[in-house]
Amino acid sequence: MEIKEVLQQYWGFEKFRYPQEEIIQQLLAQQDVLAILPTSAGKSICYQLPSLLLDGLTLVITPLIALMEDQVQNLKDKNIPAEYINSQLDFTQITLILDQCQSGKVKLLFVSPERLQSKIFIERLSTFQVKLIAVDEAHCISQWGHDFRPSFLNIASIRAHFPNTPVLALTATATEKIQEDIINFLELKKPKIFKTSLRRENLTYQVRYSENRKQDLIYYLKKYPGSSIVFVKTRKQTYEIASLLQENGFNADFYHAKLDAQQKKEKQTFWTSHPNQIMVATNAFGMGIDKPNVRTVFHLDLPPSIEAYYQEVGRAGRDGLPSIGIYLSNSEDILIAENTFKSKLPTKKEFIEIGNLLFSYLQIAEGEKPEKIQSLDVPLFSEKFNLDVRKVFNFIQFLQNKAIIYLKDYSQNSTVYINTLPNTVVQHYEHRELLEYLERNYPGIYTLPKNVYELKIAFDTHRSLGDVRTQLHQMHKQDIINYSDRFLTRIQFLEPRNSNLLKGKWWKMYEEIQVNHWKKLQAMAFYAAQHEYCRERMLLSYFGEKSKENCGRCDVCLSEKKSDKIDSLKLLDFIGEEGKTLNEIVMHFIHSPKENIIAELQYLVDEMKLKIEGLDTFKKL
Repeated sequence: MEIKEVLQQYWGFEKFRYPQEEIIQQLLAQQDVLAILPTSAGKSICYQLPSLLLDGLTLVITPLIALMEDQVQNLKDKNIPAEYINSQLDFTQITLILDQCQSGKVKLLFVSPERLQSKIFIERLSTFQVKLIAVDEAHCISQWGHDFRPSFLNIASIRAHFPNTPVLALTATATEKIQEDIINFLELKKPKIFKTSLRRENLTYQVRYSENRKQDLIYYLKKYPGSSIVFVKTRKQTYEIASLLQENGFNADFYHAKLDAQQKKEKQTFWTSHPNQIMVATNAFGMGIDKPNVRTVFHLDLPPSIEAYYQEVGRAGRDGLPSIGIYLSNSEDILIAENTFKSKLPTKKEFIEIGNLLFSYLQIAEGEKPEKIQSLDVPLFSEKFNLDVRKVFNFIQFLQNKAIIYLKDYSQNSTVYINTLPNTVVQHYEHRELLEYLERNYPGIYTLPKNVYELKIAFDTHRSLGDVRTQLHQMHKQDIINYSDRFLTRIQFLEPRNSNLLKGKWWKMYEEIQVNHWKKLQAMAFYAAQHEYCRERMLLSYFGEKSKENCGRCDVCLSEKKSDKIDSLKLLDFIGEEGKTLNEIVMHFIHSPKENIIAELQYLVDEMKLKIEGLDTFKKL
């Protein structure tokens, strides 16, 4: 069957988008390919379609568990046999899927890069007829990228089992350095490189200065209705902003990395199926979100890099309709981001000290590599030796990224076990509400310690995080509950202790990586602070793409155009003698640029046609 016939039969399209057909032809000719295609360019067809023409299995390696599940379901809906293997499946389920792959009943198998660290999996995989290997989000293989995943470095090892199998590396963005890393670390053989323009005609980039981000977020969400993602830095912010939006009548929810797998799946499924829902999230929600009708993407903090910003904003407008990315900036953002970055960085002396103390604390001698997994309570370790816990975490993350250690469990594990009997809860009147909440939401908490998420408790009970923690500690002291509030890290050492490497090679690698991250932050800071150059042209230029014309849509381009003048008579008539607040005025004239409204108000005050009462109330004179 011809490839266009397959396209028509399974996808219902008459023709390909460039360069889908060219990529597929190269893969069918057993040629390695690096494809750098923007979001919504149809990357997945480039490996899904040839899988149907190849007599064997297509292995898809992706870090995106949520997208993995969605793609498999979509393929099954098209009667294309596909399966995925991830950490949510048990041994019996995995064995059954592998048996189906071996018997030829599965055409596409989706796995995470971490799965390739399993010797049992590799042994089974090596017996399969793997005819194509696709690596999605391939930029994650480079430490110079914004989503570096050490596990991606293991992908090339499977090529030894399939020396004649072509590899397709896919990513939406890649600088020249990252392109080199993808080719080298995946051991691509004379790859054909396809790179299309990153320009998105339907997507507008804007940076808007904001004195009150919460108020302005509400304003822009009303101005541009529809589904939205609001990116924030911390888990606490996800709860706070989601609550604020709910109070103002929006259908909003929150998302962060510390939610359990079931919660993540439920939230993603609900968000995907509801056209107007707003998701307030950390960058854990960034990759793998496949929803076509996202109208707006907001950033309430300075992103760490241009790459991260472009990827996250790119979640908007995948259906081709007009969409907008808005960064609500503040004059202190850059200083805060720089100070936050610096506060996590140990000096060379501190780097060496943390390393030596860590090895000694875990009783690892020079030249020794322990076989057993080591457990580390990072805050306790930091407190014992008077170390900055942020710098300790940063040091541990570096060891993980350089494959010096492997983190078996790098997450917060606060646990609660209720000591009192269920029928005596009512006796603890001052703690009754919280105890009943724990009893209702954590079944079995009277018999086993349960992992709890203090931020979720605060959100559900409409209290501050500090209040929740304080009360939990009070109940612990009163022996009502057993509360363990801590970070536990389980470490598998992959390299022996080596003091010379610690103060030599390891430090140099660490310093080089941090300098690169600092440069990325400065590039993002310049992009946000400048108001002279077209936003789109700056983004394209950063990724090595030249553009001869401005986009005409970003805030910089719009400021150069003749501003839409606000009708003074309509403005005065609306305000009237009783007066209106600035927020009421802006919301009433929501289809006019906010900056123009404020400028006209100032003009009318100067002309003594309006007066200001209090902080923000305008009245007609």
